[in-house]
Amino acid sequence: MKPSAPEQIPLFAEPPRVSIAQLVLHTPAAPARPGPKRIDWFKVITEVLRSGEYSIQGAADEIGVARTTLIGWKQGAEPRYSEGERLVLLWCKITGESRDTLPMVAARDWWAYHSKT
Repeated sequence: MKPSAPEQIPLFAEPPRVSIAQLVLHTPAAPARPGPKRIDWFKVITEVLRSGEYSIQGAADEIGVARTTLIGWKQGAEPRYSEGERLVLLWCKITGESRDTLPMVAARDWWAYHSKT
């Protein structure tokens, strides 16, 4: 007796019919990825001022900006890199924390977060 040949799949076979509902139900959800984060300048400035070591004018003088500039950052403006870096260094000095522990906020939530304060 001759061994039987394995069943071959036709080259142009019809794919099995699947409804859209089956696809939706069996499609795994994409894992939630945390979005980019930004430094929460409001919290950074607030922590510097609450330490009692600096007034708003003293902190502004320490990092080399106008008092009104510092107030603007607290209200939601974004500092230039060099000025922000000086503020971060001041925050690290006052809190004794490393820059890895800076207060952060999700970039997509930043404006909504600060529009309430």
